[in-house]
Amino acid sequence: MASRFVIQSRALSLRRSLAVFVKSICANFIVRREAGGKNFPDSIFTTNMLGADQLRRLTAKVFDEEKLRNLLPKGKKSFMVSVEGNIGSGKTTLLEYFKNSPNVEAIREPVEQWTNIQGHNALKLLYENPSRWSFSFNLYAQLTRIQMHMKETEKPVKLLERSLHSTRFCFVENDFRKKTINELEYTILTQWFEHLTSKENTDLDLIVYLRADPSICYERIKKRSRKEEAGVPFELIKDLHELHEEWLVQQKYYKAPAPVLVSLDANCEYQRMTEVYDMKRQEILCGYV
Repeated sequence: MASRFVIQSRALSLRRSLAVFVKSICANFIVRREAGGKNFPDSIFTTNMLGADQLRRLTAKVFDEEKLRNLLPKGKKSFMVSVEGNIGSGKTTLLEYFKNSPNVEAIREPVEQWTNIQGHNALKLLYENPSRWSFSFNLYAQLTRIQMHMKETEKPVKLLERSLHSTRFCFVENDFRKKTINELEYTILTQWFEHLTSKENTDLDLIVYLRADPSICYERIKKRSRKEEAGVPFELIKDLHELHEEWLVQQKYYKAPAPVLVSLDANCEYQRMTEVYDMKRQEILCGYV
């Protein structure tokens, strides 16, 4: 009798441990990994401990949609996931892949707004003359980003193409370092960012970092031939790559606002990337399929 009680207790403990473990995956309390022979900081996360099929089976047993929603902080309706990465890293491709998922609201960058502000193409002006237009563009970009964050949806996962945070810590930061905005403009944009993030619901639950080599990003930019990007210099792509690495991997000057999934190799061709998206589906979508 005593031995049966011990066995039952151990089984119950194991089930509880499994539930806690899977819950931690879905809540993005994920484990540290090594990549490329280098240790990432403790704030860099992945769930490579489990294969995709194992993860699906485990989460299917422990969670349904109602339980997943209960993991959200009070007042939040959806998990907010930001897809971050360089120009040409594959962010649009990822959002296109998931946009028809019943649990996902995929919110693209508002390029149409940037290229037509009452007939003015702000994105084109920015690339043509960054010293003249960087401040104006970043100010407008922050406005459109906050609109992305605040967009209402009944779906449990809101998938953003970049965020208010990357506007500040990558693009505004780059403009200041390159002196296309001055110290006063930098201070105004920083204070505006701090105000927006303190007053509105801009909290992210997960950051998916599409990590791609700058040379590959640059080749993709040339291949897709968007007219606004015709004059984008390779130096800008290199600088933005370094800033994404500083912000999301090294966390050298600023702490990332959410766990960061960095296990997606965005150097792959399209077919291989879609396979990776499928394998990482539950990680990217906070437990949903």
